[in-house]
Amino acid sequence: MTKEELINRINDLEWEVFEAKEAKSELPKSVWETVSSFSNTAGGWIVLGLKQNNDEFEVAGVKNIEKLELDFNNTLSAKQKFNVLIRPVIKKYHFAEGDILSSYIPLSDKKPVGFNNPENTFVRNGSDDVRATKAEID
Repeated sequence: MTKEELINRINDLEWEVFEAKEAKSELPKSVWETVSSFSNTAGGWIVLGLKQNNDEFEVAGVKNIEKLELDFNNTLSAKQKFNVLIRPVIKKYHFAEGDILSSYIPLSDKKPVGFNNPENTFVRNGSDDVRATKAEID
């Protein structure tokens, strides 16, 4: 995703393949649900450093972008949290208001993708991450 494409998406709402999250200096806990849902559904972009104000997003930035990138990438590639290896495409963007970290999570060819235990398997439903049913997990 280019910086221009990111700007266009910031000016739009979240949808099936784009999830914005505010992250100042820590990864939000809900990021793992989104990783699972994108991996199980159609892939998508997780963008950290955006703040939602009503129906609009604004750049809030993240602090220590290198640490967030390392934490995120290490968690996905270590195969300790998730039951499959996930290789995101990570990009950094600099804005006057702050830095943004975006990660493309590909659709996994090994499903279901869950974290910590099988009950933490999610799918994407519009712009929401929803817990997968037992039938979907099976």
